[in-house]
Amino acid sequence: MDEDVAGLVTAALAGGSARARLLEAATASRTSRNADLDLILDDLATRAGVGDEASLELLLDLVHRLGLARSAIVPVVSDAASVDDVAQTTLMAVERNISSFAGRAKFRTWLFSIARNEALMSVRPRRAEPVAEPPETSARFSTVVAFRITMEALVDGLDEPYRETMRLQVFENLGYEEIATRLGVPIGTVRSRLAKARDLLWVAMKAEKAGERA
Repeated sequence: MDEDVAGLVTAALAGGSARARLLEAATASRTSRNADLDLILDDLATRAGVGDEASLELLLDLVHRLGLARSAIVPVVSDAASVDDVAQTTLMAVERNISSFAGRAKFRTWLFSIARNEALMSVRPRRAEPVAEPPETSARFSTVVAFRITMEALVDGLDEPYRETMRLQVFENLGYEEIATRLGVPIGTVRSRLAKARDLLWVAMKAEKAGERA
């Protein structure tokens, strides 16, 4: 790998102005179509694949900022809002599966496969779910209150930084940009943390259900 690019990646992971320089270099590389962008992405993906959280956050930030998944999504999904939704689920899929990236292909090739799969999943016909009868007002209110109490307890059980990030989205109804501003982190970091927090909540909810049945 080019030593200058490798050095820039290492410096960017330490934060500060080097991160901004890497983002500029990646953007310029995509415009000029030189090899630097792939070198940057492959380096970050390799580091993220062995558990480097900082590399994963920066990688997701680049995928989001540069819209790298959209070329795989747009041919399958026609609606603009749905394209954005699939781009978000692609980020989550990358976060879940990054440990499988072995570097045998370029990261962008690997990303294209994941994004296309997410796009195909989004347009696949789904079976209609049966609609339940609405409960009485008092029962519905009690259910909502109980759900909120349970959710607050589950969120409070998360480790930082996932707990605060999830609380801002779920209980303060903040969007990605607002959360990023509040916490002083990039949007890609917010997306990564929320994806991880959802996975942790899902595990916690399954454990709670299992405890109720025991």
